[in-house]
Amino acid sequence: MTQAELLRTLAASPLVASVQASEGSPVDSPEILLALAKASMNQGVRLLRLQGLPNISTIKNATGLPTIGLIKQPYTDSPVYITPTKGEVKTLLDLGCEVIALDGTDRDRPNGETLSALIAEIHDRGALAMADCDCMGSARYSIACGADVVGTTLAGYTDARSRSDGPDLDLLREVVRLGVPVIAEGRYSARWHVDAALRIGAIAVVVGGALNDPVKQTRALMPLVSSARANIGAIDIGGTWLRFGNFDSEWHMIDSERTLNPPQREARLAWIREMAAKYAVGALGIGTGGIVDPKTGICGAAKEYLMPDHIGIEFSERTLGLPTKAHGDGHATAWGHACHPRFAGRRVASIALGTGVGCGFVENGRIWAGRHGEYPRLNDLPTSTGKTFEDVLGGLNLSSSPSQEQRTAALEAFEEAVFAIRNLYFPDVIVVAGSVGLSDWMKPELARMEVEASPFGTDAGLFGAAALALYPPCGE
Repeated sequence: MTQAELLRTLAASPLVASVQASEGSPVDSPEILLALAKASMNQGVRLLRLQGLPNISTIKNATGLPTIGLIKQPYTDSPVYITPTKGEVKTLLDLGCEVIALDGTDRDRPNGETLSALIAEIHDRGALAMADCDCMGSARYSIACGADVVGTTLAGYTDARSRSDGPDLDLLREVVRLGVPVIAEGRYSARWHVDAALRIGAIAVVVGGALNDPVKQTRALMPLVSSARANIGAIDIGGTWLRFGNFDSEWHMIDSERTLNPPQREARLAWIREMAAKYAVGALGIGTGGIVDPKTGICGAAKEYLMPDHIGIEFSERTLGLPTKAHGDGHATAWGHACHPRFAGRRVASIALGTGVGCGFVENGRIWAGRHGEYPRLNDLPTSTGKTFEDVLGGLNLSSSPSQEQRTAALEAFEEAVFAIRNLYFPDVIVVAGSVGLSDWMKPELARMEVEASPFGTDAGLFGAAALALYPPCGE
């Protein structure tokens, strides 16, 4: 097969079925994998990616489809295991594989062999070389070694690049600029993933686990069920109070405590550690003012007048001594509502009106957040008066006994906030929480605005924090 012939094949059918099984899987037999390959072939697939001598021999002979072949073979002296040496290359060429896939990184190969020598061997036998790459550096290296096609197969599976939630479309965007055909591969599991990759410029998309691996499919769909009997500690950190809730594994709050939020970060962490030890909890969920990166637990931004000495605080097992899941309080509150039986499976927006104003949105089991945990900045948007929503609706500015003029302005601002959220996110339901949102003067207006009061009452922040630890959001 020439490169031109490969391009014509993929132009007609750009979905490549990787027909492989997880190690030790009951479906890891040539006959079963052949049936899976035929199922994809019957739906229009015209190129297969296959691994291992018996599987390639059986499936290729039975289907007659062109094949991207590889052999996974570990060696003790190298981390490279995808077609690492001339031995595996020769086996694949003898099987008649039109395209040979091999590790395209610049890591040391077994026996001191080189990528350029393997690609030369492939070309000598009239086949094409597909380099499985992990970053731009390996893509450039592979092209310099003579690769005919570059794949993003190893993105997120080596130390060269952090693993993305889903396919690494950003790497694909970079690699397609190098001027060689690129096949997108790695964690593609939805139609929109495939469409996006093709629009970015990939000539094809390899999909494996989502098509043919019941082990990966089952793992992806298996609900997270806590086997630990230890309780969960939930922490809600606001502009006034630092609160702790002791929750059982069924998401019932058993006890709660609070203290005035201290002005020093170390005092906050110390109090959380003290409460965790007092109640002997096994994990922590945290909702806090500011922007928290859920991957690191580090607060990257906060308002000093509400949360002094908060920027840079880290909520993690390293600082708290227990497995910890942290998000901004708007996200945490929204997630708690999205986990409630009344709202589960719906598009849920939450507005938390407490000392400040928080907002969050959940859809399809995911919290809508920026790359580093950014939240919808409703609080900083201007109202029709020119003041921000937080200026008009935040309890810090309203005080505990707002005047009638303040109440009227707050209600008007709240209606503007609801209108904005409905027209930006199209939620199925908007849930309101917080001491201001559930105050005696605000709560009667919620039904008129067709929004719902939080079923958790003033404990919504604690229930949301506990839900982060008990029921981690998808992709986290």
